[in-house]
Amino acid sequence: MGGVIAGVDYGSKTSGFTCVAFLVDDTVQLHQAAKNKDADQWLKGLFEKYQPLLVGIDAPLSLPGALNGLKGFSNYHFRSADIKSRAMSPMFLGGLTARAIELGHWVQKSISSNAIEVYPKLAAEGIRLDMKRYKKDKTYLLEADALLSNHVSWSMDELELSNWHQFDALLALYSAERFHQDRASCFGEKEEGFIYF
Repeated sequence: MGGVIAGVDYGSKTSGFTCVAFLVDDTVQLHQAAKNKDADQWLKGLFEKYQPLLVGIDAPLSLPGALNGLKGFSNYHFRSADIKSRAMSPMFLGGLTARAIELGHWVQKSISSNAIEVYPKLAAEGIRLDMKRYKKDKTYLLEADALLSNHVSWSMDELELSNWHQFDALLALYSAERFHQDRASCFGEKEEGFIYF
């Protein structure tokens, strides 16, 4: 494949929920932010170290077209991609959206990499996880991990997942890899922004 790819489950800045999965030479390396530490600075440090050529971020990387004055867009709350994927409004997420957009720009400017928006829930549906148990039942993590491993070429044997944030980082990585291989599906409009899965 060549080059490192990253998938990020993006959480509030100091919650300790932010996780990133790096695919390095067909091996996955999983990292989780520390509670009460700045997750954005932590991510930037990891990106500078690993230099991923592509980063899939589970957070809005654009705003509704009406807010940007785009012709033909009248919704101030949701993007077309949000409506089709049943995602939260970027406006409802507020500060998280602003941080994610800033991080996406930083990735492009500072390490000359591409940042795309991904939505792990769509990937979870795509690999046919039990959506009643996904992110609700911790005992389902092992089975979900096994189901994902059937859809990827990389080894997940060494990974010991302890929470759904880590699993969502793997789903973000899976979506980013699919994008890299021109196999990803997407929702949205070019002018307003896509969500890939």
